[in-house]
Amino acid sequence: MPRNRNHTPEIRCIHFPSTVESKSTSVPYTKQQLQEFFKQHDKDGDKLLSKEELKKAFDDLHSRNPGFRAWRAMGKADADGDQHISQQEMEALLDYAVGKKYPVKA
Repeated sequence: MPRNRNHTPEIRCIHFPSTVESKSTSVPYTKQQLQEFFKQHDKDGDKLLSKEELKKAFDDLHSRNPGFRAWRAMGKADADGDQHISQQEMEALLDYAVGKKYPVKA
C-alpha cells in the first residue's frame, strides 16, 4: 500500500504548567503554632503527650506515616524514657516537627 505523501502527522499540544501555577502556596507551621497544636492533642489533660496522642497529632498534620513519626518524635524528645513527652521535653518535639515543615492547611 503506497504512503500518502500529503498526509501531515497529527500534532498534539501538551500543556506544561508554569512554575507559578505548580508552586505550592502552603506555609509551614511555626514553632508556636505547633506548640498549640500539640497541646490540643493532650486529650486526657495530664500535660503529657503519649505515643497515641502523638500519633493522632501527626495524623492530623497529614503525615504519610503517623505511627512512624510518633515513634521517631518519641525517640528524639523523650529524654527520660517514660514514653511520654512532658512540658520540659516539648522543645525537642517542636524542633523535630518544625524540621518536617508540615504545611498549614487552609
